[in-house]
Amino acid sequence: MRRSISKLLGLAAATAVIAIGVPALASPASAATPAGSAASSDYDEFWGSYYSKYYDDSRASAKGRVWTEDDDSVHVQGRLYDKYSPGWLCGYVQFKVEDHEGEESYYWARKCGSQGYTPFHFVREEVENLQVRVCYWDKHDAKRTLCGKWRYIYEVDGEE
Repeated sequence: MRRSISKLLGLAAATAVIAIGVPALASPASAATPAGSAASSDYDEFWGSYYSKYYDDSRASAKGRVWTEDDDSVHVQGRLYDKYSPGWLCGYVQFKVEDHEGEESYYWARKCGSQGYTPFHFVREEVENLQVRVCYWDKHDAKRTLCGKWRYIYEVDGEE
């Protein structure tokens, strides 16, 4: 009899813990918000994962988020991964930014080695469009290689 009473008390205690803990986990107030998110954003989109071309069985990849602020600045944030590539290749992500006058500027990040990822974040103003592509960086020749396609991740619509 003692054994069944102690089982019932244990079951009741476990049920109480679950009943108290589950609503706290399900509440919207406890939901995580991405770092750097702004309530005043006009544009907020996630992009990727985008990939380099294959090298044997490996590809570099990148994914992230692009958003605008009220002052028309464009933020790009993301992560670059380099999994299973040989030591002489590094993951490489390149961004092409075109402003309202047609001038282009570039931003890039590089990740060497399979462990983890490299985070990146940059801000540009007066952006007309923004493109990204993922490549490898060849350390022997000091140049990009095996690049994927350019992909648009931000474009100003013609209604301004």
